[in-house]
Amino acid sequence: MIRKIPVIGPSATFGDIAYAVTRAGNASVRAEFESAISGYTGLRYVCTASSGIAAFYLILKALSRLSCRTEVLLPAYTAGSLIVAVRKAGLKPVLYDISLKDFNTDTDSLSLAVSGRTLAVVCVYMFGIGMAGIAGLREKLPRDVALVEDCAQAMGSTVGGTAVGNFGDVAFFSFNRGKNMPVCAGGCVATNSERISKTIADIRKELCLCDAAIKLSTLFKTVAFSLAARPYIYGWAYSLASRFKETAPPDDFNVSGMEAFQCAIGLALLKRFEGLAVRRHDNGIFLTAALKDLSGITLSAISAGSRTVFNRFPIMFEDPHAPNQAVKKLWRSGIESSPMYIKPLHHMFDLGYKKEEFPNACYLAERILTLPVYPSVRRDDLSRAAGVIREILA
Repeated sequence: MIRKIPVIGPSATFGDIAYAVTRAGNASVRAEFESAISGYTGLRYVCTASSGIAAFYLILKALSRLSCRTEVLLPAYTAGSLIVAVRKAGLKPVLYDISLKDFNTDTDSLSLAVSGRTLAVVCVYMFGIGMAGIAGLREKLPRDVALVEDCAQAMGSTVGGTAVGNFGDVAFFSFNRGKNMPVCAGGCVATNSERISKTIADIRKELCLCDAAIKLSTLFKTVAFSLAARPYIYGWAYSLASRFKETAPPDDFNVSGMEAFQCAIGLALLKRFEGLAVRRHDNGIFLTAALKDLSGITLSAISAGSRTVFNRFPIMFEDPHAPNQAVKKLWRSGIESSPMYIKPLHHMFDLGYKKEEFPNACYLAERILTLPVYPSVRRDDLSRAAGVIREILA
């Protein structure tokens, strides 16, 4: 089959790109974008950065100035780039296990990991899924331990009617390829804490993080991504496109300002983002209904009264060989799928842990598969994907 649905897809149209080119030279575009993000998330202070991981790094540097503690708690199953950021900030990563119910934080494991050295606890909304116990977590942590929400995959999601990012002390979002609002790069810090916001602003000034105008390379990458992710083009150009996939955490990363061009695309997308978020949610609910009665797999639990804006749709198989089998059959049917992160963090990095520690994270990493649910994925594609999963489990 020539037509192939990539596991991630763009939201920006060529009209959005043209609009961004006209606005990229406007000195106010970054401030407009930050204000728009603030309005959407309900968080008072927003500061953009060159990527989501750069935003996380700025948070860590700010928290380090406000406390002498040195340890940052992370879930054992998440992006390896978080470890790189923690180390770049001169801090020590400490892991806790995840829950196999919603693939997010196991609060019991987290509680055992908190110590007098803990600077911050990072809760990651994996696959865009809201964490069931996030609403009461801030009160359970010591007052001088910061709660950081990793919303990189979850923009638009809510828990109990409250938007993610509003439960902790500070949050960060990513606008990279494959995220819920992809502008090909960029991220932001968002918080209601004036103290944290002011400290981050001071750090930005010291690092001279000037916000760059449009770069031809950024424009090219944005146009290329918008073209390459079209199903017929992707099927034809897959061998070339696959070379640009990120398969391992970076050794380092750049910390700079978000480009004006990217901010302008973000402004265009925010005007219709709610509709895009609803589409991701509905696609995820459609797959949930199609797969919920199958034995041999586990689907994530969703908290009552919450809205999950799925970044991808996760399926956990009981058989560790089934995900690889599914990847091949789905591809033959015209749909790309991915295991997301193929190893837990303590298998990616030497963190002083034994391989068998954090059993839930190890279990998930061996058995997870994710399906595309971005807004342009059609219902017949979702039905075909569900059919393939059913065939494998029959």
